[in-house]
Amino acid sequence: MTPRMSTVGGYNYQWSLFVDWCAAADVDALPALPITLAEFLAENPAGDAVQLRRVSAINRTHRDAGLPAPGQVTSIRIALDSARSNRTIRRAEQYQAIAAALLTSGSTAALFGRRDAVLLLLTAAGLSYRAIAALDRTDISADGDSVWIGGRHRIHIAPNDATDFVPASIWHRWHTVLQFSERYPSTKLLAEHLQRNTFPDIAALPHRPGPVAVPIDQWGHMPLPATAMTAAEVGAVIARHLTGVSPLHTPRRPIIRPSDGTDRSDPIAAPEPISTDLDSGYYRAGVEARRRAHTALADVPDMVDDVEDRIEQLLERTLQLLDSSDSGGRT
Repeated sequence: MTPRMSTVGGYNYQWSLFVDWCAAADVDALPALPITLAEFLAENPAGDAVQLRRVSAINRTHRDAGLPAPGQVTSIRIALDSARSNRTIRRAEQYQAIAAALLTSGSTAALFGRRDAVLLLLTAAGLSYRAIAALDRTDISADGDSVWIGGRHRIHIAPNDATDFVPASIWHRWHTVLQFSERYPSTKLLAEHLQRNTFPDIAALPHRPGPVAVPIDQWGHMPLPATAMTAAEVGAVIARHLTGVSPLHTPRRPIIRPSDGTDRSDPIAAPEPISTDLDSGYYRAGVEARRRAHTALADVPDMVDDVEDRIEQLLERTLQLLDSSDSGGRT
């Protein structure tokens, strides 16, 4: 038997093995996806030489049929990049949905809500917890509904019509708190404006440097001067929201206004009437409802993450196999 006949026979055997496995797994053998090839190699362990012969046989059959070879390095790289891109998009939408549901006015929880929405926004954009902890507010600017993160990051965060997510609004709400607290360092005054959502227009104030991620204690106090959260603290906040557990805070007592309607505690903004009287347990009930919803669905993201982790690992392992051999690029 000539070497060529031996090679053809070996290819036929490897291809038959692949076809049988695809039939058992209920997936297409021709054309096959790169992830199908990766799963086949993972479930049929062998030495590198044997695995490379299998890849060559599968690629050869596809080329003979005029189809793209699933085992080319480029095909595997594209599939791996696509898997990672899909995960990034899904996680971004998950973080955006959580951020959009957070309180922005009405209680102490709104202070946490404004800050945490920005932390979720930045995490969704791909920044690490360490990068968020080190981020300066002068690095962030709004352009229409979008947000730009400058400095060394150069990231554009666009609105998401599917989730009604407007990054500029989320940043503006937290930036207003930062600017207001810097100019009027009074926790009580800040709480009053949060309750009524009646911050004065301070857009004309100079944008001074300072941390974006600022710690808040359970009573709603922020450090003066502002100090940055640690990467671990940023990660803890994100983790709480992903599991539906709100950051610990103690609600302040309702602010009682004088009977004549004059706001004697606020020298810079006229009072506005509150259009609706809400029960004192309204916000807590809302938080509890979101927590129950997150708890009920908590396993779903984990299950998706497990599947995506496995796909990435299989593709990465196959890519390493092909890259480890000079024949990988020619299979």
